[in-house]
Amino acid sequence: MTEKIYLRDPYCRETTARVTGKEQRDGRFRIRLERTIFCPAGGGQPDDRGAINNMPVLGLASEEDDVIHILELDPGPGEACLRLDFARRYDHMQQHTAQHLLSQVLVRLFEAPTLSFAIGPDHSSIEIGRAEFKQEETLLLEAECARLIFANLPVRIFASDDLSALQLRKPPKRQGKIRVVEIQDLDQSACGGTHLKSSAEIGLLKVIKTERVRSNIRLYYAAGYRALRDYQLKHEVAQRLQRAVTQPLADIPLQVETMLREKDELRRALKKTQRRELEREADAAGANNDPLTVREFSALDISEIRFFATSLLNRGRNVLAYSQSPQKYIVIGRGRGTADLRRISARIFTLLGGKGGGGENLIEGRGEDFSRIAEVVEMLRTSLAE
Repeated sequence: MTEKIYLRDPYCRETTARVTGKEQRDGRFRIRLERTIFCPAGGGQPDDRGAINNMPVLGLASEEDDVIHILELDPGPGEACLRLDFARRYDHMQQHTAQHLLSQVLVRLFEAPTLSFAIGPDHSSIEIGRAEFKQEETLLLEAECARLIFANLPVRIFASDDLSALQLRKPPKRQGKIRVVEIQDLDQSACGGTHLKSSAEIGLLKVIKTERVRSNIRLYYAAGYRALRDYQLKHEVAQRLQRAVTQPLADIPLQVETMLREKDELRRALKKTQRRELEREADAAGANNDPLTVREFSALDISEIRFFATSLLNRGRNVLAYSQSPQKYIVIGRGRGTADLRRISARIFTLLGGKGGGGENLIEGRGEDFSRIAEVVEMLRTSLAE
């Protein structure tokens, strides 16, 4: 059985341990030690990282009462030197203790039990038994969490097999003696994870967003250094916006909303103007005696290229319209005759190094190389003349 130092001292960063077993599986070594500072994943908390004899720990697994350390190479004989990635561990401790505090506050203020919990690489989340969670509730939740964090409540870990003497937030998943994590005067939870010494070490807890999941709410949060990094990023973004729009910070959202509305109005007006110009060009091309109208466009959306092509097609004209910027795209329409464009579609897109398709009188798609567009034009002149 592996002695799990992390259960009694999660702040331990280095130690030595005797190798008690090893096996090679799937090209990697699975190492058992007499004791370890590395905590495997469990209960929503990811596993630790670090090094054994300067070789990176690639993963951890639990087998009965042993912790399996997965390495790329054999660590060698004798005692092994264990070194923990403490920055990762401390982040997990901040997120996990914050979750215990957060979950208890959710129960006390909103009667919202925590159904699941996970620490992801960028954010932590809990799913709660509520159908909705309003913005004003989020503000109240954050304020109460901040008050309890600043109260510097001690965190105590102990073992107990007397459930009647405990006030657990929810029943334990296992019978017999359990490991209890207690935030003094606030919360008691059965837990096998790593935790801080006091609530003050959480530093800050910020709810990032909420979303509906099935009939519940998933609440995303950042605690500790994650909350600091989140604030730093948002502060930088706010400063850049402030420099761009030269408005007080509180006025920026309204200013941005106004600018976006104006942008949408200008885009709609530009689209109307483009459509009128394209219709005029289609009229001019329709008056031409050339049986195939060929047009290359630049800085035109695919929808506008399609509009031009179908305008000519509806006038009974054959058309090839394409663009190489911003997107390489081609639309071919047959407005007269009975030739089926589907018969030559594969050859056309092979010449262009792309792919596409369509119906008997209109095909379209993407191309990668328009250097052979002249061959496509010649193929169309021949095919559509049949």
